[in-house]
Amino acid sequence: MTGEIPRFDDETGVPLNDAARHVVAKAKSRAGPAGDAAAAGAGKGVLHSVPDVDIAEGKWKYVQIELTAPGEEPKLVVRNTAGLAYHPDMYEAAMDALERQGLKQVRGRVIGGGRIEFYPKEKTCSIYGYSKTFGRAKGCNKKSAEIVEAAYPDHKVTWSDDG
Repeated sequence: MTGEIPRFDDETGVPLNDAARHVVAKAKSRAGPAGDAAAAGAGKGVLHSVPDVDIAEGKWKYVQIELTAPGEEPKLVVRNTAGLAYHPDMYEAAMDALERQGLKQVRGRVIGGGRIEFYPKEKTCSIYGYSKTFGRAKGCNKKSAEIVEAAYPDHKVTWSDDG
């Protein structure tokens, strides 16, 4: 599997090789023990420094990820990256970005996903659909819209489970 590029079916999102199956299994797995949340005490911890939303302009797939770190409460974030074709790719890019920032102790698991149309100049964001790879996650688009709306309070944010 070393060096193998993950491949997914364009219609169904089904993993087509071992590299793709590995990405999906990692993204679906429990993030691991978050540790004792009370141990974080008054400190803000590493998850405080992670933005709730990091999305690209335009129409792209997205994932909602539950992040955990030892001693901290889990945190939901919304992520996508321009140019990536599949939901597992969005997850991998998000987790790689955290690792590059030195946050190797942060673990994540995909809650769900869909599509986001984000147009900052028009101040609009539409969240809809679902991930064929990870399946429908009830309430995911609604919660993602709430997270985006909190990050962009001057934008019109809409959501739907259609698509």
